[in-house]
Amino acid sequence: MFEPWNNRSVLQPPINTAACKNFEFKILKNICNTIIHVLSKQSPLHKESSIFSRFLYKFDKKFRNDIGYRYFKKVNVALRSYLRLPLIKDVHSFMDALPITNETTLAPTKQMLEYVLIRLMTFCKLMYRVTLCSKQAAVFYLNRIKRGESHWMCLMPFALLSRVWSMAFVLLQHSCNWYNQLYPTLNKLEYKGLKFLPDQYSLPSNLEDWIDMKYLNNAGRFQWSQKFITNFDSIVDEDDEEGLYENILKFVDNINKKTKDVEPDTQLLLPKQDVYTKIVPKQNNNDQGEAISRESFKSFMANLPPALTNPSVNIVRQDHCIKNVCDQDSLNEFIENEETYRNTSHEDKSLTNHLTFMQWQALKNSLLKLNCSFMNKNKVEMKVQIIWKEKCLEYM
Repeated sequence: MFEPWNNRSVLQPPINTAACKNFEFKILKNICNTIIHVLSKQSPLHKESSIFSRFLYKFDKKFRNDIGYRYFKKVNVALRSYLRLPLIKDVHSFMDALPITNETTLAPTKQMLEYVLIRLMTFCKLMYRVTLCSKQAAVFYLNRIKRGESHWMCLMPFALLSRVWSMAFVLLQHSCNWYNQLYPTLNKLEYKGLKFLPDQYSLPSNLEDWIDMKYLNNAGRFQWSQKFITNFDSIVDEDDEEGLYENILKFVDNINKKTKDVEPDTQLLLPKQDVYTKIVPKQNNNDQGEAISRESFKSFMANLPPALTNPSVNIVRQDHCIKNVCDQDSLNEFIENEETYRNTSHEDKSLTNHLTFMQWQALKNSLLKLNCSFMNKNKVEMKVQIIWKEKCLEYM
């Protein structure tokens, strides 16, 4: 069973009043007015929440496997839960039940104040979740910026997390302060009707101890994260801006010198062996050949056998038909022959004389896009026939 502060389906107690004596309602009104005034001016946080959702929508596929991006999504979930929390409306309804003057003895019931305190605990827990997850996500993005890995893409979420963390941390402190001011007045109000809280549940007396605000800086710290404490008082000796600038530069240079890894020179020593050199005498074997006439060379070249070609190419040369195309060479030969027949007077040999110039270009481009070198013969023939039927035969 969920605790009351973590239960979204918890119902608001009925608005009712009970008799109360020796109680100043002015203090309670001031606290409620402060809560409404602060929460009603959170438009910057709402704008940052909208930027969060847009960033997640745009870069979800790019950073889907990044660990920092998962913590970034957790911050967005906590912000959406904060936007769904009607804390201002609950405080308004409680404030409307307060009497206008101190003369009357009727005050809101104890159940109504308990409900407001429960809502404050929920609000405080959400702000704690935002600060914790934003700090954890910022660690990963800051490490990426230091490494120079997609630093331009990481600067925007890092800046966004920094702004959200600062606003959520201030609201977390405010919520603890509001709760600690409202809790002492709980014992001065009276129950009327059924109790709101379960019998075994009691509200914490101090919200800062319940949320563990003292150890908030250590919360969410990774064990592998490096802790580097810098004493800036010993670095800065002068008050002017030039001296401060020079001292910071000197400090950065010292850090770079300390962290610079000096790799020792390593040499590969091989065992010594006696090297024997053998001088090989130069032989004069230059064959100058025999001088022949130009006519005898031409007759020799004419009597050479023809170069070996692909048998499918010879078939296409002899019989210009699309059915003879079975590989890449025969396809190129067919397209070249068809191009020649179309541009010359051999219209009877051309198979695409009924096509216009643009239709022939579309057919030729479709045939050239076929990568026949990675397909077998049957597949090539099937694809060529499909293209030929679609872009040539259907225009007849």
